Amino acid sequence: MQTKFIFVTGGVMSGLGKGVVSASISKLLQLSDQKVSCVKIDPYLNFDAGTMNPIAHGEVFVTEDGGEC
Repeated sequence: MQTKFIFVTGGVMSGLGKGVVSASISKLLQLSDQKVSCVKIDPYLNFDAGTMNPIAHGEVFVTEDGGEC
């Protein structure tokens, strides 16, 4: 089976329900016997997530390759 992607995007406001929408779509696909993997990214262009205010951004996670998200 070919891999397919679904992107859920939104503005800078956190409370728009992007996580709820993503989880709901994932659950519906799982109920249809599809294999689902969810990945959340915060692509900050020209910003270093490690130096941003944690109150505004949230906790910074360092990936295995040294990237910050």
